[in-house]
Amino acid sequence: MKALVYHGPMDVRIDDKPKPKIEHPEDIILKVTQTAICGSDLHLYHGNVKGMEPGQTLGHEFAGVVEEAGDRVDEVKVGDRVVIPFNIDCGRCWFCRHQLWSQCERSNPKGEYGAAFGYTQLLGGYDGGQAEYVRVPYANTGPLKIPDELTEEKVLFLSDVLPTGYFGADIANVQPGDDVAVFGAGPVGYFATVSSLLRGAARVFVVDHWPIRLDKVTKIGGEPINFDRQDPVDYIKKETKGKGAICIDAVGYEAIGHHRHDSSSNPALVPQNSLQVINWIVQVARKFSTVGIPGVYLTEFANFPFGQFFQRELQIRMGQCPVKQYNEQLLHLIEVGRIDPTLLISHKMKLEEAPKGYDIFNKKGDATKIVMTP
Repeated sequence: MKALVYHGPMDVRIDDKPKPKIEHPEDIILKVTQTAICGSDLHLYHGNVKGMEPGQTLGHEFAGVVEEAGDRVDEVKVGDRVVIPFNIDCGRCWFCRHQLWSQCERSNPKGEYGAAFGYTQLLGGYDGGQAEYVRVPYANTGPLKIPDELTEEKVLFLSDVLPTGYFGADIANVQPGDDVAVFGAGPVGYFATVSSLLRGAARVFVVDHWPIRLDKVTKIGGEPINFDRQDPVDYIKKETKGKGAICIDAVGYEAIGHHRHDSSSNPALVPQNSLQVINWIVQVARKFSTVGIPGVYLTEFANFPFGQFFQRELQIRMGQCPVKQYNEQLLHLIEVGRIDPTLLISHKMKLEEAPKGYDIFNKKGDATKIVMTP
């Protein structure tokens, strides 16, 4: 089969790999019909994630048709169309029983964290779904059936970025009437904006500097702040009359700070200012509020502004989204037309074009979300 394989930093290729087989009675083999490139995949692409070894198939956002099912699979059957959460959950351990799906203690034999598809040996070493076929373990737990009236494209982002965006709004405890500041207008920031508005936010400021991404969030009701043109701290303080906003960090450690961006450069080579968003947030977050951080952080920072967090009495909630906690409710919002995830898609291409897709997405530009068909 064809699969998009990691060979090293900035080096991904379409390779021929053996078609996966049933390894456990609760496995299914999924024929992938839609898969996407996620911003988190770029962390791997840049070579910034420990435990990423050449030969692993990438991709943790995918949907498709069940082609084979193990003897003990009874929740789905051959021919069912399903979308797969990026978390891999056994469904029976203490964490799964308490709906803490992102920290399953059985799915990852290689570490203490929960497992994920296509995301390093540290998260289990599972091959991902940027391929023609993928083995899905614990198939009585993870797969979400796709209603007949919806296409795979409509529900594809239930695998990660849509629930992760909602997770950001949820852990920040966005309430009706709140002013919200979302840092990052990429896919997670886009859906954090959608989710904050669904939860009743009065205003959602969205901070970024990529025009096409700011344009996308503007069309769904976000208020764009281009940090190359105006100081987001001054603007948000002025617009909230000094009160501040509920803050969501949808960027993570690969932030590029104000005055540190060269638009002609490859983003992977631009100097990072990993705490830029955190330093903005600590100035504009409403006192006594909770900062939601669905953006990925993989490094320790000695200069983290703990003193300011303490003085403003801010709480932090962060981590990997437990997708199954949200995906059924979000599916229904798609069914009834409250959310149209396909509005985020900027590029569609064949799986064979995946290396080109990574290059396009890495350079940002007009790329908001790239969807591929095997």
